[in-house]
Amino acid sequence: MRTIYMDCTSGVSGDMVLNALIGLCDDPQNVRRQIAGIAEGIEIAAAACHLHHDHGHDHGCEGGHHGHRSYARVQEIIHTLDVDQEVKGTALNIYSVVAAAESKVHEAPLDNLHFHEVGRNQAIANIVGVAFCINLCRADRLICSEIRDGQGTVQCAHGVLEVPVPAVRAMLENCGLQYSQTEVEGEMVTPSGLAMVIGLGFATGEKPEGTPVRESEAKGRRDYGERGLGAFLYEQQE
Repeated sequence: MRTIYMDCTSGVSGDMVLNALIGLCDDPQNVRRQIAGIAEGIEIAAAACHLHHDHGHDHGCEGGHHGHRSYARVQEIIHTLDVDQEVKGTALNIYSVVAAAESKVHEAPLDNLHFHEVGRNQAIANIVGVAFCINLCRADRLICSEIRDGQGTVQCAHGVLEVPVPAVRAMLENCGLQYSQTEVEGEMVTPSGLAMVIGLGFATGEKPEGTPVRESEAKGRRDYGERGLGAFLYEQQE
């Protein structure tokens, strides 16, 4: 039985999950090259979307660097990528978690939903990259520690928000994951990071006994201490 355990006690963000899971793959450098190719495909798909919709006059498709992109456009971009259907399905499942939270926060129907940060090209690449890595790892169980966040406020596209931000708060309502806040000032849990944990199907549990066959650690852009997100791959007899 193959088990992935993630230590989320130092927070969780999209880039942390992605880099930690890359480190669990057999050939991390090759995986990074393949994910770079996926990112190029997203750029191409986003550009094609931009040109198709009246040269950018549709504000639901603005290249992902400025403005916002609709949930429908994000789904369209993922469907066009040259990756396995299983990878697409996992990425779409992660986005469904984000969409449900944003829909609740903004009281907007899914077919009229637009993303800011999580609709950008890099965010899409991170989410598809995570789906790609989890597909390569072929784990039977996905377990994580308690998820720990900071406190205070954070500046984002919607202005200054209290931590946890509304989308994270909405995701936590029915996900079943254990969550707490520390005394650290700042956002340690981002919407994309938490959506990955939920959308991949992680459940809170104890770290497996024994020695992992592979382990990895990744820090996010915001550094809140010596430790980052830890990921561990175990192979155990059933």
